[in-house]
Amino acid sequence: MRKQRIYCPYCGKPVVQRCMEGRMRDFCMQCTNVFYENPLPVACSILVDENRQVLLVKRGKEPYKGMWCLPIGFAEADEEVKDAALRELREETGVEGEVVRLVDVDTVDNYYYGSLAIVTYEVRPTGGTPVPGDDAEDARFFPVSDLPSLAWSSNEKALKLYVEFYRDTWAMMDSYRQLFPEIAAPANVDPGPQGQRSFLSNILVKMIEKDAAEITREWMQEMRLRIPALSAHADFFGEMNRKVLKAVRQGLREHGGSFDFIRFKDAGKDIRRLEISLPDVLNAMALSRKSIWMHVIRKKILSSPMEIYITLELNNRIIFLYDRIIYHISSGYIE
Repeated sequence: MRKQRIYCPYCGKPVVQRCMEGRMRDFCMQCTNVFYENPLPVACSILVDENRQVLLVKRGKEPYKGMWCLPIGFAEADEEVKDAALRELREETGVEGEVVRLVDVDTVDNYYYGSLAIVTYEVRPTGGTPVPGDDAEDARFFPVSDLPSLAWSSNEKALKLYVEFYRDTWAMMDSYRQLFPEIAAPANVDPGPQGQRSFLSNILVKMIEKDAAEITREWMQEMRLRIPALSAHADFFGEMNRKVLKAVRQGLREHGGSFDFIRFKDAGKDIRRLEISLPDVLNAMALSRKSIWMHVIRKKILSSPMEIYITLELNNRIIFLYDRIIYHISSGYIE
């Protein structure tokens, strides 16, 4: 709670309380100055490492001495708030960083400082190791899922927003690690739509590459049930589908830019030579595309609405790639 203003700092005369603009404000009867109570600007940093641990400091001074909080401190005159956040991070933990994005702005009434405007940024480390400094007793990383009690409620609010912001991206990264434990997942993925889209596309490419034989096997089982006329040419179609999956994989990776789809004309010619019905082949290609997504479902890759939404866009790209394949198969067949 702020101390009561008694005298005017300009003329030295006593101040009084007067209702102005719907609020009680300090007012000097002598020089007619109105004293507005504005919140103090406070800068704060959220720095999370590749293991999803957030950097906290243990306060060495009141208020809340001995409690943990995010690196936090007042912005000084003529200092941008984001620069103050990086300065406090450096002074309290010894870690250098750069601002990634704004996470939260919160206004609170604190018993010790009065009204505060707390601005919290996500920060990416650029150097240094955690060492307590300034007025901190300790500085260390804690898992975001298992944090100690924090001194400031605004810290808890900002961290909750941060975790929610990254929830879908972290779920995708966990899926990646589960599917491909032998391949290191990237430490940082931008949680925006473009970053998630790129990450999911990479997961799909890796899955097709790793499980191509299994996907083809599942496709052929369904093809035998739905298009029994093609069963006599199982070896031919098994080899063709492996080439189709390779084309899809490369097309997803390179946005269809460099793969030579014209080579599927030869497959069309072979289909004509073997006197296989072209409509049956087109149905088989539809089942081939379906087999990719059925495999995705069986692997339980999609775990959030955001992933499903992004996958719909990826499906449009896969449809485009299959259309190119079918076009050249049909062209070869007609020739």
